[in-house]
Amino acid sequence: MESNTFKRLWQHWQYPRMRVEKLFPTDVLQRISGEIARSEQNHGGQIRFVVESRYRSSDILAGIEPHTRALQWFGELGVWDTEHNSGVLVYVSFADRVVEIVADRGISRKVPHECWQHICSTMGQAFREGRYTAGLEEGLRQVDALLREHFPHRSQSDNLADDVVLV
Repeated sequence: MESNTFKRLWQHWQYPRMRVEKLFPTDVLQRISGEIARSEQNHGGQIRFVVESRYRSSDILAGIEPHTRALQWFGELGVWDTEHNSGVLVYVSFADRVVEIVADRGISRKVPHECWQHICSTMGQAFREGRYTAGLEEGLRQVDALLREHFPHRSQSDNLADDVVLV
């Protein structure tokens, strides 16, 4: 087994959910969920946030990486199932210290990959500085701005939950 795997196992063991819940308390997540709901009244997109504290050891041993996990959440939460293919998942792998954005094909055709990477970098920087709430809020503001620009008309079907998923 590679030393990378051991290092990654150790990283993940250090971040049980309760530790991450202290950094992203329930009231903050509820406020962000409310901001997502308000945001979606002004454009035709759908936004979901997932903050994952750590992976199971079996997932790490199987080589699951944050991008793969983000794609799994994108499918599991149905972010792809929107009227205009305008769903956006913002995924935080806390133990890996990685932010990933998965955008559905309708919005990804209009927004270059570099824009999504910039949002990930901005959020990651805020997290490194210990500004966890600010990182989530800034990520939401930037995703909201892109959806307002490219999907300015509100969808008739808001079919996704607005809550932030913390696992």
